This record gives sequence, structure tokens and C-alpha cells, in this order.
Amino acid sequence: MPFQLDHDAIRQGETHVHEALREALANSLIHADHLSTRSIKIVKLKDLFYFSNPGRLRIPVERLYEGGYSDPRNPTLQKMFQILGIGDKAGSGFPKILRAWREQQWLLPLVSEKPDLDLTTVALPMVSLIPEKVEKELRGIVGSNYCYLSELDRIILVLACSLGEISNSDIQCYSPEHPRDISDCLKQLVGNGWLQKYGHGRGTYYSLPDAESSNLFSLLQGPESSLSNCDHLATSSDHLTASSDHLMASSDHLEKLKAIAKPVREKGKVSSEVMRKMILEVCQGVFLTNQQLAEVLDRSTHTLRTAYLKDMVKEGLLELRYPDKPTHQDQAYRTREKVRAGED
Repeated sequence: MPFQLDHDAIRQGETHVHEALREALANSLIHADHLSTRSIKIVKLKDLFYFSNPGRLRIPVERLYEGGYSDPRNPTLQKMFQILGIGDKAGSGFPKILRAWREQQWLLPLVSEKPDLDLTTVALPMVSLIPEKVEKELRGIVGSNYCYLSELDRIILVLACSLGEISNSDIQCYSPEHPRDISDCLKQLVGNGWLQKYGHGRGTYYSLPDAESSNLFSLLQGPESSLSNCDHLATSSDHLTASSDHLMASSDHLEKLKAIAKPVREKGKVSSEVMRKMILEVCQGVFLTNQQLAEVLDRSTHTLRTAYLKDMVKEGLLELRYPDKPTHQDQAYRTREKVRAGED
């Protein structure tokens, strides 16, 4: 982060990680035995910060992790740092470190003692608990804002990336936050363009604006949308090419598809027969992905895939864009030429 000060000489552009590292340094100095012949050591590696100071902890390790307890070896140093705005409250330093590391989804900081050497060490590993592939995808979506994501932000985005689609109730299984706070966070992520929202009421769910769905989102937003980033999407085209393997339609055409699907969209439940006929009708002459169908029909991708699409392909009503690769990430469905909408 570039070093910048505001008009009050306060550093700008810092994250909770910066604050945590300051706390770790201050703790090493405040709690060190300065009469020892051993030195204070701070080591920075590519994926680790390591702090070591002479003198053992004056409270149990478990109390340190709980926070709210402090027994400084050098209270005068602690007072000095408090005046400087570091360590404002006794026992609050290590919880700030834990908070920062949780937000980044890094391995938990490890505090240990070496009685034979009379040393206390704090290891702060910058090793992500998030799979590398998932982290890379999330960084591609949120860009430079990745380091500013809160713990709840990361939980939601990781779940969306791993599960494909999520709801508020899904997130509650992984976070202790109140459902209202989760809802507010989801709205913010949608507002930032990092999530896409589908459905309404209890049927609302969310997914990442990935390669499969961004094709459809760009149509909703118009050709000038910043989400129009699919390599295979011809954003300059305002027509539907029946022979194309991709959906190339303007937002107007997409609205026509929604108008066709209105009898289904406006009802919470419809019969299986009605839904199958509607799928055949909207898929005539063009391949639609599961995500696109979910938006047009206002249904979840999971329901469409498990209750309709799989069986309709087996029955020969729908054809696959990639018949040799059923699990292809860009898989899409089109009504077979011999099948007319309205037939079972």
C-alpha cells in the first residue's frame, strides 16, 4: 500500500492487516523482558510474519486468545503506545490480530512459549484457507478490493464460488451473523457487482457473475455494461441467430423471452407439464445455459437441472451444446428441431 497521510497526519489506505502487524510489534516491545540478553526478533517471509521476544507470557495462552486480559511487563511502554493510538485498550491487541487474519481467511495466528529459552513467539502465517483456484477467481471479480473484504464478505463469496448458488439461509450455516446483517451484506455485494441476485422473497438466491452467467447479465445491463466480459459474446449484435451456439440477443429480445415465460414467472408453482412446455418454447432455435434459463423462468438452477433438464435431454426433447461433454462449464440446451413447443 502506498504511504499517504491525511490532513491530520493519519495514514490512509490501511487495512486491518496493517493494524494487526502494528499491534504485534507493539506487543513484542511492551511484553519483552528488556533486561534479558536475548534480542527481540521480527522476521518477514513471503508467507509469514514471525515475532519473538524474551520473556514468557504473564497470562495463560487461552486468555490471550479470548481477549480482555492484559498484564504488561512494561506498563510505561504500554501507556506510551496508547498515547500514540496503538493498543487503545488493555487486552484488545491480540483480538485485533485474530480479526484481521479471520477476515483474510488465513491460518490462525499461533502463540507459543519456549520455557528453556525464556521466549515468547507469535507466528502470523499468510497462508489462505481458501483454495488457490477459488481465491484467483474471487480476485478476478473484486480486483484490488480483495484485501478490504470483511470476513462475512469472504464467506459469502467463497460459498457462491464453491456451491454455484446460495441463499441467506445457506450462509447462516457458516456464519454466526444475524440474518439481517447477512441480507445487508448480500445487498452490498450485489450493488458492487460481485454477486448476481435471482428470484424474490424466500426464493431469492445469489451467484457469482461468472463466465456462464455474465453472458446473460450483459444482455440485461445493455452493451455498455461493465459485466460484458465474455470472449464469446458478440455485444454489438442486436439479433438472435438461430444457428449460433451462443445467445446473441439484445436486452429487448431477452425481455421477449421473459414475456413468453410470464405464465411461469408470475406463479410460485406450476405443474411439471407446464414447465416442460415453457422450457421447450424458450429454447427453440437457441442454446440457453442453465443460468440463463433460471433468469428467464425465475427458477433456481438446481431445480431446473435436477427436475427438468436432465430428464428432457434423456427423452430427446432437448439437445446439448456439448453432447460429448455433459459437465462442460458452458453447457447449454436447445429444443430439438423435431420437437415443437406444446408437445410433451
